[in-house]
Amino acid sequence: MSTERIGSIAVLHLFGELDLATVDLVEREVTAATADVSALVIDLDGLTFLASTGLSLLARLSQRATEDGFGLRIVASRRQALRPLQITALDSLLTIDSTVDAALVALPRRAG
Repeated sequence: MSTERIGSIAVLHLFGELDLATVDLVEREVTAATADVSALVIDLDGLTFLASTGLSLLARLSQRATEDGFGLRIVASRRQALRPLQITALDSLLTIDSTVDAALVALPRRAG
């Protein structure tokens, strides 16, 4: 995984598998990344597998974003990430974009 900052937005790029073995590491990175941001973009297009623990993390992040007041957008255009989101109906809860650029354009801007 890698994280980049674009102004007040954090972009988290995930690679490989998001499952029981990696979800805690990703959750810690998300917590660190959202400490002082206006929005978080999570790029799932590098994933080869998205397990139920990863889906659960995304659902919790959606709730946390609402409670804490930061924007959350998910990038998923590849079947490995998009299909599990569709099967579980998380695609109706999360805002999903096909590219990181599309997600960034859709987010409101804050100074900084």
